[in-house]
Amino acid sequence: MYKKLVLFFLGSIIFTITNAQQSKDVLFTIDGSPVYISEFKRVYLKNIHLVKDDTQKNIDKYLDLFVNYKLKLKEAKSLGLDKKETYLRELEGYKKQLAMGYLTDTRTSETLIKEAYERSLEQVNASHILIEVKPNAPAKDTLAAYQKIIEARNKINKGEPFDVVAKTYSEDPSVINNRGDLGWFSVFKMVYPFEQAAYNTKVGEVSNPFRTQFGYHILKVNGREKKQGEVTVAHIMVAINKNRSSDEAEKRIKEINQQLLQGVSFASLAKQYSDDPSTAIEGGKIRRFGQGALNSEEFEKVAFGLKEPEEISKPVLTQYGWHIIQLIEKHPPKTFEEEKTGLTEKVKRDSRSKLVTESFIQSLKKKYSIVENEKAIGYFKETIPETFFKEEWSFPEDKILKEELFSIKKEKYLYEDFVQFLQINQRQTGEFVDVTAFVEEMYKKYESSVLLKYYEEHLEEDNEDFANVIGEYRDGLLFFDLMESKIWNISKTDSIGLKKYYEAQKENYAQNETYKIIKASSSKHKAIDEVRELLRKQKTIEEIKKEINKENMALVLFSEEELIKGEDMFPEDFSIEKGGITVAKEDNFITLIMVKEIVPSRIKTFEEIKGEVINDFQESIEKQWLGQLKNKYSVKINERILKKAKKELSI
Repeated sequence: MYKKLVLFFLGSIIFTITNAQQSKDVLFTIDGSPVYISEFKRVYLKNIHLVKDDTQKNIDKYLDLFVNYKLKLKEAKSLGLDKKETYLRELEGYKKQLAMGYLTDTRTSETLIKEAYERSLEQVNASHILIEVKPNAPAKDTLAAYQKIIEARNKINKGEPFDVVAKTYSEDPSVINNRGDLGWFSVFKMVYPFEQAAYNTKVGEVSNPFRTQFGYHILKVNGREKKQGEVTVAHIMVAINKNRSSDEAEKRIKEINQQLLQGVSFASLAKQYSDDPSTAIEGGKIRRFGQGALNSEEFEKVAFGLKEPEEISKPVLTQYGWHIIQLIEKHPPKTFEEEKTGLTEKVKRDSRSKLVTESFIQSLKKKYSIVENEKAIGYFKETIPETFFKEEWSFPEDKILKEELFSIKKEKYLYEDFVQFLQINQRQTGEFVDVTAFVEEMYKKYESSVLLKYYEEHLEEDNEDFANVIGEYRDGLLFFDLMESKIWNISKTDSIGLKKYYEAQKENYAQNETYKIIKASSSKHKAIDEVRELLRKQKTIEEIKKEINKENMALVLFSEEELIKGEDMFPEDFSIEKGGITVAKEDNFITLIMVKEIVPSRIKTFEEIKGEVINDFQESIEKQWLGQLKNKYSVKINERILKKAKKELSI
């Protein structure tokens, strides 16, 4: 057993050393600058499925292309293109944009997205009690609020009705009307800590106290049910307002309902009589919605209670007036994959995104072994006066300011750096009244901002995937600038050279003999025979169409095309004479082809072939230029490492 463990341990070391060594194996050098086998393999494997030309899948051929690419990059740097302001600015912009995807905790984010989806399938009915306290309130105010919410919870636990206690204790202004009852809600409808408590408390139970930005809460879950997906409905509304009493509205909706019972179109009645102008124009149609989406529980209950499309409800009363609802379509809940993109964006915008940031910061603290400097926090709590929030403040001279607050690898951050951060944020202290809370919060923010900035600045060192992507983009930008200046722009500026190239190579731009044809296709033999006879009588295509395709019945499909000898596929036994007719059959489909005109082979004009000439001209210049680069720079291939690469890539 011990021997096996030793062999396994040694094998792991050898495997690690081999992999590390392989990444440093030099495949070739350009003027002594190394290009490693690891980069070649990565690029080859990444791009090989995009290569359509099988010859370029050959490793030797691909290596030639790769060497040429590296030669061009060497030349770009020699010309100083990597120092251009526009290049550096574009690279920095892309780098920042790309880095955003790496400054997050992907695992936590995925967990929150999946959690949001699961919760979106349910809705919760809950009541709550709120005791207000500001997020950064002094400790005595926080304690007083907590004790009050505990007192309210104890009364409920002793048997007092929740709504009675809510009316007595809750500081939510709406308690006067709803006695703490919030009705039905689902994911994203409440702040995240409230949502957490609602979904984690059993039906009939009262939660433990929890805190949000509004203060301390307790809640009682009154009910929980699966959501029924979404519905699309139409409605006719008769509003109750200053111009129409409740009785008048009820009478009107009953009159409309009588019309529906007599078979009058729902959409027509909605357009003429509905008091909801935003939907009346569409026959009363409301955009599809899910449970909890509308501010009317009565309306939703009836809408989701309809079973079959076109089923019409009885008149229903809501806070807006009377409605008659027609079901258009029921939509089952969407799958996670269907909802994922939308949920991802909602999580990013929601307060729960702070959990992702906090988790990522914690991972960075662990990565860089950052420990909270309690001595420093204590020093600043004692040193900063209570007047800090009311007047300009300068930190007193103190040698301790040169001491280390914390460090990330070789980078040191001092007390005085934190002082500067405090002074920058001094004007943003409106939410604070307590120095202790302010210092603790600012220390966390400073530590987080430093960690994020350091990680972003060193992403290329820390993250191989990021380094590869940004490296490819960096080289791609250089390559584009170089090719634009050396090759692509020449064809735009050197019109004389382009014309000379065309004159010298014009034999390469010959068009072979071309056959202008009329093509007729059909599954009906008789129809094709009729077309043949009409063509022999020299009828035009339009005349034949009128004769064959009668009463809007397209028995035969007609087209006029060109077939170029040596380029296009010709049917078997194709007649190459003018007026010659060929009939080809494939399964039950018959195609007749008649040669209308024969155009002799010729040299295409410059204007006609200009795009192709430009492309060939650029390739010619590039070929000459590459020859110059190969003379300018010394390329040395490591044949031993190349042989190794071929063996590994052929597996």
